[in-house]
Formats: sequence, structure tokens, C-alpha cells
Amino acid sequence: MKHLFFGLQTRERYMALAALAVAAFLWSTSAWGRSRDGWAAWQSLENEAAIQVAWLNKQGEIKAAADIAIQGLDAGRGYDSTRLVEEALSAAKDAGLSPTTEAPKTLKSGKFAVHTLQLSCRRADLASVVRFYQTISPRAPYIAINALSLQSDRGTSGTVTMVVTLSSLELITPVK
Repeated sequence: MKHLFFGLQTRERYMALAALAVAAFLWSTSAWGRSRDGWAAWQSLENEAAIQVAWLNKQGEIKAAADIAIQGLDAGRGYDSTRLVEEALSAAKDAGLSPTTEAPKTLKSGKFAVHTLQLSCRRADLASVVRFYQTISPRAPYIAINALSLQSDRGTSGTVTMVVTLSSLELITPVK
């Protein structure tokens, strides 16, 4: 390599050195970016680990609060996924809406099961939406509205498309 380099003319040597310097600069800046990204990822993992340790340290406190909350719930008043669909459709029909639903999803954790259902109604007037809300509200905390989206219908004044996500709480094991 040395023989090849010194066999070049002076101008070509300077150009080769400049090309080598540019390549070294580009490599070092990309290495700096990679090391900076690695450092940021490490910091993020450290922060996440600290948050998880804090939650684990509060485990007894959280369980005590959950036990107190469970005492206020009646085991027979929770809604399973079938009853959630039934209650949602009943409330929608009572409000004068024609709903469509998706299949409910269930998430179980410890003594609880949380069922979610997405219900949508097209061409609903706002009075019917308010009646639906008033029909669902007394069932709290066993049925709750997680998300409610209203979008005005094109071409039809005074109507909206309502998409609502309902969730129900069910006690899996009876309270002692």
C-alpha cells in the first residue's frame, strides 16, 4: 500500500488523503450517532426499571387499596360479556338508536374481569345520544363509558355517527 501511495503524484496524494479524511469523518459521526442512541436507550431502560421497582415496592399498598375497593362492590351486580352486550343494546334501543356492535373483549386480572364492547350508531340525533348516556350512567361503576366519539353525518343535518366503547367490571371470585 505504501508503494502505491508514494507512486502517485503529489496532487493525487493530497486528494487520497482528503478522501481518507472525509471517510474517517463520516465514520466517526455515524459512530457518535450510534453511541448516542445506545446511551439514550440505556437511560430509557434504567428509567423504566426504576418505575417498575417503585410499583413493585408499592405492591402491598396497591393490594390493600384493591381489597378496600372490592368490599364496596357486590359480587352479583357485575356484568359478564354477555350481559354487557345485552345491557348496551337494551340502553341503545330504549334511547331510540339502532346500534351495531363488535365482539366483546375480556381482560382478566386477579379477582376482576374487565369486558369491553364497541357500539356504533349511525344517523343518531343528539337527544338520543343524551338519553343513551343517561340510561348507562346509573349502572356505574359496573358499566362505564371509556370513549365516546361523535361525527356529524354528511348530507343529513342534525344527525351524528356515535362510536362508544363501554367496559364492564365483573368480580370473578366472591368477596369474603
